[in-house]
Amino acid sequence: MADDNSVYRDLFFEESDDNLQTLNDNILELEQEPDNIDLINSIFRVAHTLKGMSATMGYDVMTKLTHKMEDMLDLFKTGKLKVNSDHISLVFKCLDKLQELVDDLRDDKELSEDQITDLWNELDRVESSAEQGEAGGEPKPAEEKHDDGALTTKFEHFDDADIDVVGEARVEGMNAYTIAIRLDKETLLKGPRVFLINEHLEKDGEIIRTEPSADLLEDGDFDTDYRMIYITKDSLDEVKQNIESNTEIDSYLVEEFKAPEEDKEEAPKEETKEAPKQAEPKKEAKPAAKKPAKAPAHKVKNQAIRVDLNRLDRFLNLVSELVVYRNQLEDATNRESIGEINDSLEQVSRLTSELQDLVLKIRMQPVSVVFSRFPRMIRDLANQLHKEMHLEIIGEETELDKTVVSELSEPMIHLLRNSADHGIEDPETRKKLGKPEEGTITLSAYQEGNKVLITLSDDGKGLNPEIIKASAERKGIDTTGLTDREIQMLVFHPGFSTAKKITSISGRGVGLDAVQSKITELGGSIDVESKVDVGTTTVITLPLTLSIIQALMVKIGNESFAVPLDVVERVVMIHEKDIMKTSNREVCKFQEGLIPIIRTDELLQMPPSDSDKKYAIIVKSGKQYFGILVDQMIGQQEIVIKKIDPMLQKIKKYQGATILGNGSIALILDVNAVCNGR
Repeated sequence: MADDNSVYRDLFFEESDDNLQTLNDNILELEQEPDNIDLINSIFRVAHTLKGMSATMGYDVMTKLTHKMEDMLDLFKTGKLKVNSDHISLVFKCLDKLQELVDDLRDDKELSEDQITDLWNELDRVESSAEQGEAGGEPKPAEEKHDDGALTTKFEHFDDADIDVVGEARVEGMNAYTIAIRLDKETLLKGPRVFLINEHLEKDGEIIRTEPSADLLEDGDFDTDYRMIYITKDSLDEVKQNIESNTEIDSYLVEEFKAPEEDKEEAPKEETKEAPKQAEPKKEAKPAAKKPAKAPAHKVKNQAIRVDLNRLDRFLNLVSELVVYRNQLEDATNRESIGEINDSLEQVSRLTSELQDLVLKIRMQPVSVVFSRFPRMIRDLANQLHKEMHLEIIGEETELDKTVVSELSEPMIHLLRNSADHGIEDPETRKKLGKPEEGTITLSAYQEGNKVLITLSDDGKGLNPEIIKASAERKGIDTTGLTDREIQMLVFHPGFSTAKKITSISGRGVGLDAVQSKITELGGSIDVESKVDVGTTTVITLPLTLSIIQALMVKIGNESFAVPLDVVERVVMIHEKDIMKTSNREVCKFQEGLIPIIRTDELLQMPPSDSDKKYAIIVKSGKQYFGILVDQMIGQQEIVIKKIDPMLQKIKKYQGATILGNGSIALILDVNAVCNGR
């Protein structure tokens, strides 16, 4: 890999990922709107950009496959190839292969043409049959072409995508030319001759279109004339010198590129005559201040930038330190009562709050970053499972911390696959149940306070408690006394699976327990509601950010701890006489019922307090309330979450640590783990 390209590798990977995702989205839309010519043009532009970037980086295998895919898209455009499910699937195969090639390049693997041979041959078969009329209509009689008369730079077919590429190139200070070349009639090896001519030109620029197509030129399947659009930094004279350095050229023309719209604007001119190789080609008058007809317009719009995450993390650490110093100032004020500090403290508080809000917003990403890949996945699953289903997405603009978004993909894929495989019934079954034959999976996201709720629902067969109970008992899971809802939640039990047949989609007894573990790791919770033959709804609750949170500071014994405020329902004072014992645990009264009591000093193996008075922090874990006992209340405080040592992480009672105003360290309790006794 060339060192010159190493500087641009990261940019290439980012842009390629974006372009491939855009192509996936647009091809999916094209399947629903096969006659949308604007959409096809848009797809062309993105594919052309991807091909150009690959060629610039010297990734020939990727360039070759993208070019072949473009040929197929061109058949869609001309109507020779019908936009149907099979042909769309073939384009998706190309996109998957291109993503595989990008990933290989990212891992510094060498690409081989063997990687694309099978797909290339499949594309070639479809394109050949289309050209012969087998896929798009009646076969057209072969026409013998003879290039007689004046050499011309006029194209028989033109593409808006080329005009856009030229416009963008001109904005970047490049020149665009239309070149026509006539080979000597005695030229025996036309294909290799064209290859050499084009190779010379591409050392100093890029050929973005040829007529006839590149494949025909390569095979020598043309008479003597061919045309191209050429982008370069070279002047017109330098381009001519480049062409003249070749042999077996009868004549040529080089003109400044003009879009068809520009030609129409000007008065008709006498057609340029063919120029002998040594003669000067006729020059067009250069417009003084004329812009290309379709150069990109400079509009005021929202702009997005990519930011190195390491820099963001550094920025966040600085803000975190500021918050720590602010807490120290507040502590000093409380201890010394120095009134002069107050004004400065107010300013520090204001600035740190603004900085904190700013950096958290910078870290925010819309969930569409993850959601955008799912429509394609559901489409492929529908074909694979021989079912009819579609995915509706709501609220994809909802934002979450980048860390949460990046970790969200895997659990969401598990849940979606589960809905497609286990939830949505086959069309015949749905028809018998009086449902539409096409199933609906709905994925929605919305913000509620300082949390984001992600809801995944389907109108499938639901979770049948009887089937789940039978499966659980076969696996030795005790279901005594469990409600239907509690039995349904057993699908998140490690190793649980109701699938009678293991498939590539689901049914290996793993997946949903991993989903729950990942969501819990992100500080969130997961809940399921399901009705037999009606459907299933899974609700995932996630924190907006994992970095700075509001916490309730408490003391257990002589040690300070933090409890995330978003899980706290209320705090009540409690005495030992208020605590009752059942057969297997301690409980206390709350809201006309009894809730379990968690003695944190025993759980954390700390010396018990002598005081009869304690505080019960009422929290909700899943659908159950718990009372977490602490000895003292310090108060509410904004804290910075710091990672803890891997050894402490294994205890699974803490989700991190924070630095207090006096410089001491307090551990942050993992409420879900504490309540479940893990």
